[in-house]
Amino acid sequence: METAWKGRKVFVTGATGFIGRRLAGALVEAGADVSVLTRSRASLRGLPQGVRERIGSMSDRALVETALHGQEVLFNLAYDVRASAAENLASFDRLMAAAKAAGVGRIVHTSSIVVYDNWPGTDCDEAGTMDRPGGSPYRQAKIEMERRLMAGPLPAAILQPTIVWGPGSTLWTDGFARALLAGGVVIPKPEGICNGVFVDDVVQACLKAAVLPDLGHERFVISGPGPFPWSALVDGYGAILGTGGATRIPADEIARNLGPKPDESADHGPSMAARISAAGRKILGHRRFEALVAVAKSKLAKDGVLHPNHHLFEEYMGRGLCRIDHARDRLGYAPEYDLERGLAATADHLRRMKG
Repeated sequence: METAWKGRKVFVTGATGFIGRRLAGALVEAGADVSVLTRSRASLRGLPQGVRERIGSMSDRALVETALHGQEVLFNLAYDVRASAAENLASFDRLMAAAKAAGVGRIVHTSSIVVYDNWPGTDCDEAGTMDRPGGSPYRQAKIEMERRLMAGPLPAAILQPTIVWGPGSTLWTDGFARALLAGGVVIPKPEGICNGVFVDDVVQACLKAAVLPDLGHERFVISGPGPFPWSALVDGYGAILGTGGATRIPADEIARNLGPKPDESADHGPSMAARISAAGRKILGHRRFEALVAVAKSKLAKDGVLHPNHHLFEEYMGRGLCRIDHARDRLGYAPEYDLERGLAATADHLRRMKG
């Protein structure tokens, strides 16, 4: 790692997010010269020392282009869930134009497994189609970003992670843990499989894609060593927290209570809650704001039980296997965290949440 990264200039967007923080830390530890873009100085709390910060927005084309000059690798992990899909796509276009103008060497872009038409019902690999109309605005934006990268002038590795979990994962770890502490997590019976990938394995894939010698325009499905039942993940959290595990409810009963699935394709933009959330993170910093939100949720919760909505229910019932053969062969990707090892690496974080 030190040989591959010593002194290399890299730029990370989304560095204050869940995966981005772990990636920035790994790059600094490996000896890279790391620059990040963030909207506020408060968001830099928790990033490793030695990171060069650029305070501003991706909407500032001149700032971004200047920051990208001389960068060998652009790691693009940015996606603002508090903004509309159209706004995220516009920010992406400005970033790509700035990267081209600045002469960036290559792009490592994090997309998502949700782009594939057959996810999560049947098996997925990079040969899957992305032609199904509809789906969430997030999915449509991710598909369009991929298409633009594949047709663009710069070498690009598009990583398509599955269910990314580990310390700091808003839903798949912290959300489950808070629900267990407050009341419980409902899992359907029977259930499907979770194609989980621990956050440090995603970081490994990012690093390997960034040093691939002959990178062209390529996609890579990124998942863990093997799938596991959703209940095993929740039960594992419960064992660490001392709360007990998942509550099993027949799947057909959950489906009846959910009713018809609403149309999620409209891009309505951020809600009032999302705008307040964005302002709070800018003023207080990401981690402090999240801690305050967690306290507020614990005070306001009634039964505290996390019941699946349509999206979660579809994930819980999916039986498709995400195949990582291409990432193994092409990148040398070798996921290290199965469920047992990932839970062990998350245990201290969960105990701090409980405290």
